[in-house]
Amino acid sequence: MKMSWYYRMLLSYTPIFFVVISVLIFSFFAVLNDSARKQIVRTNEAIATKVSQVIDANLKSTERIVIKEIYMNAALKQFFAETDDKALYDYFRISQKMDELSSSLPFSNTIYVYNAISGKVLSRSALSPVEQFGDRGFLLNAYSSDTNAQVWTEPRPFREFSHESGDERVVTMVKFYPDTGKKQGAIVVNIKVQAIVGFVKDLTRIDAGRISLLTVNSEPFDLSGSAAALHDGEAKQDPASRYIISDYTGWKYGSGGGETDKRLSLAALLNESWMLVGIAAIATGLIWFTYITHRNYKPIQAIAGRIHNYTKRKSGELVKTAAFNNELTYIEAAIDGLLERAGQYEQLHKDDLLLRRKQLLLDWLEGHKAMSAAQWEQEMIGLQMPSQFQRLMVAVIEIDRFANFTGTYNSRDQYLLKFVLGNVLQETAQNDNLFAWSEWFEPQQMAVVFYLNAGHDANHITGVLKKLQDWVKSNLDFTVSAGIGPEAHYPGDVVQSYSEAKEYVSYKPVFGVGSMIGSGDVHSKAEGRIFPHLQLVRTIAKSFRLGDGGWQFHYTQLFQSLKQGYISQADIETITDYMVYHLHKEITEMPEEVSTLWHNEFEAEFEAVAGSSETLEEWRERINALLTQLDNGIRSLRSAKNNYALIRRVKEYIEMHYTDPDLSLNQISEQFGMNPRYLSKLFKDEFGEKFIDYMLKIRLEEARNLLLTTELPVQHIAERVGYAHVISFHRAFKNMYGFPPGDYRKRAEGSSGI
Repeated sequence: MKMSWYYRMLLSYTPIFFVVISVLIFSFFAVLNDSARKQIVRTNEAIATKVSQVIDANLKSTERIVIKEIYMNAALKQFFAETDDKALYDYFRISQKMDELSSSLPFSNTIYVYNAISGKVLSRSALSPVEQFGDRGFLLNAYSSDTNAQVWTEPRPFREFSHESGDERVVTMVKFYPDTGKKQGAIVVNIKVQAIVGFVKDLTRIDAGRISLLTVNSEPFDLSGSAAALHDGEAKQDPASRYIISDYTGWKYGSGGGETDKRLSLAALLNESWMLVGIAAIATGLIWFTYITHRNYKPIQAIAGRIHNYTKRKSGELVKTAAFNNELTYIEAAIDGLLERAGQYEQLHKDDLLLRRKQLLLDWLEGHKAMSAAQWEQEMIGLQMPSQFQRLMVAVIEIDRFANFTGTYNSRDQYLLKFVLGNVLQETAQNDNLFAWSEWFEPQQMAVVFYLNAGHDANHITGVLKKLQDWVKSNLDFTVSAGIGPEAHYPGDVVQSYSEAKEYVSYKPVFGVGSMIGSGDVHSKAEGRIFPHLQLVRTIAKSFRLGDGGWQFHYTQLFQSLKQGYISQADIETITDYMVYHLHKEITEMPEEVSTLWHNEFEAEFEAVAGSSETLEEWRERINALLTQLDNGIRSLRSAKNNYALIRRVKEYIEMHYTDPDLSLNQISEQFGMNPRYLSKLFKDEFGEKFIDYMLKIRLEEARNLLLTTELPVQHIAERVGYAHVISFHRAFKNMYGFPPGDYRKRAEGSSGI
């Protein structure tokens, strides 16, 4: 390090000029130190606030999931049932559901449920009487309390089994079952304190300083190491340590005491010590210029030397290795390093950028958020996304055989593979000078919006998706299919493109796995030997949900039409897969007991028929036998319910009087002496669709039949099916079949594909 600054001062500066420069230098350090410490205080408060918000969001999400499970989880309803006739296997299934609930929660946790009627406690490990349960003291005390002052308790010891040697510290949420009304038991969620502490450590970077997490009574969460021993002393000694109190839990969050705080403290010590030295040097400098010059060089040399020695001891240096002309340049570089580190903390405010992008894309594609051109551009700028395009196209990419995918890979590997798919798509699109905005909205589906500019067309999109499929097939153990929507010229048109892309990918059972499906593929397939029969397959599936018994007639039609054509073994497998797909879709909308019957007894049987049937006749007999058994099972379950006969009468009444323009839910409720809302709920529970949707379907199916089989004017057909206003009929018919009534009749006359 050259001493050029020393020689310049010794030879050139006058004592007065030297006094001014010395005062300015020390003042600069004092102001800089004070400004930097204030910035660190604000940054520490922002870090603590962010950590508090993230933890509160996860805890609130846990509470919402548990409340939802109280209302929706059939396994919990079975556990809290008043009858105690459950077998060991029933408890095992309930325990499995608890495992699934536990795995969906953000933090490492344990869950157990308490049935106050039977006095039993079921955890993920065992079923035991409450008297033998290790956590019975807390459970009984919490259950005897009418209300909970706090949703989450303070850290407490937890022991599941009485014979366990040690306790585990947890925070606990207790929810009574049911959520309203007379309580029958409780659901207890214990989140491990170490999981929360570890989450906080992972969330913050090492150089950001420690995050202190304290209870309402200012007791530390982390009782290990230096956190418990030093948290009080650091909070008092370090003015940069501030605490944020959560409105949700009452816990305190503080940040401070990191490496940056230590460096600033060192700078403050140097400033205060050498300020005195500088004042003494100024006083003696007027007596002897040479002496004062030499004395005032030493502080600069000492500061530069200390910074240099300090950076050598650290793995990350404040000053990057470089050649400096003098000591002031070296000190300036060190100060720039400190300011750069402080600026990095401000980036914590932008950590939620990815989440905001995903939410906006979801709202945009689903049509939940309508934006003008100016609002669109403003949103894109705020999210650091491009806003300029000529056209847009949406594709939906779906992982094939997702059940096998989830069974093969754990949650961490699934997330990693999805991340890889997204990156490969981005790189492939960039190679073709395309911008692709992609997000995973469903566990198995990724939505992608492509920005098309000059020189781009639909073939470029197809090429990108084909390269992605080839890469996945060559490098991974699964395949992906894709549905491609039409082009959109305005942001608002993307909703339709997304809707059609999702619809196209739903035809995967027809096209097979690893397929790429667009509107042209669907239309060309419609002219083939399989596609015309698929409407009958969907009708058969709907017949089971409606319980009208018409599936036998439609099944006979399907077999006769298949028998007249040329059907291969692969075609039989495709039709069977399509039937299983739609049966699954329709039955899952029916009551829980019907869905359970399908999953446990019939789904696997249907899937096995396709590959083991060598002739069409054999396939017909086996499928017919399974459909008959399924129909009988559903009818038995429905007959066992008190309201089934009544709702059947309501359904028959609708089918007889749908031509009445005044037919409504209120009219039928008066006819049968029932509350309209209750009648609507019963109808939805029995047939899987709302009253108004069913009445609309009956009217429009009859209208469609009249359009195809008669020459009646559209206005007369509208009146015959119960529409007083032809405009309403036009709108409803187009929403269901995609074309106005007149156009639909013309297309039917000119093509046999409709």
